[in-house]
Amino acid sequence: MTTQLRRNRPGTKRKELYNWPELPLDEMDGALSTQQHLQTLIKKDPSDIWKLVLLPDGQDKYVWIYEHLCQFVVELHRYCSFHNDVWTVENHPDMHITINGEDTVFLSSAFRPPKKVPAIDYITQTIEQTQDTLNNSTLFPSRAFIPEEGQAKFVEIYRRLARIFAFSYYHYPGYFQKFEKQYYLFTRFKALGKYYKLIKQESLLVPEHVAEIEPFKEEPKDDQDENEDDDDEEEND
Repeated sequence: MTTQLRRNRPGTKRKELYNWPELPLDEMDGALSTQQHLQTLIKKDPSDIWKLVLLPDGQDKYVWIYEHLCQFVVELHRYCSFHNDVWTVENHPDMHITINGEDTVFLSSAFRPPKKVPAIDYITQTIEQTQDTLNNSTLFPSRAFIPEEGQAKFVEIYRRLARIFAFSYYHYPGYFQKFEKQYYLFTRFKALGKYYKLIKQESLLVPEHVAEIEPFKEEPKDDQDENEDDDDEEEND
């Protein structure tokens, strides 16, 4: 039997990138097999949310969540580029959203003490900090096992990334909907977070009816404590 090389060769056309047959996860090997499996599923059909969210047979739950978080970071770079013409320093000198008449300003934790920065700086710093955390070899020494110290970071990461989607939704709903219609990124983010109890609806900030999908009836075991205590990053004006 010939083994297919699952790799994009130099000169591969954009429409043919990652164009190889889907393999069951248990037939893939290597440290990046879970990442490759997830990316293949996303490319095949990003709207098949429960296919993407539900744990594959034999997969560790925390490794699955970790790979999703890594993938969110990758796709959020595209999200920023999509908003490139409107997420400018001139348009948004700070990172704030208004919900039901209440203005909330988010302070960048890249500084100590946290301080106000332009929205695009806040967003890029949040993505970079998330990437640095996920690449931290102390918290995540292996892609095959996630220690408790790493698991404990999931909720904090989720809460911070949610603010990026909320900023798009409240300031540029047309951009939000156009991107979502093609990539289903927030739908996946929301479904994963709520199914595995990584974030509460109020911390998503975006209204509950947005990107709502039919709930999956079987709930996972509740062994992930949700702790959304924030530090000093918010100011209500």
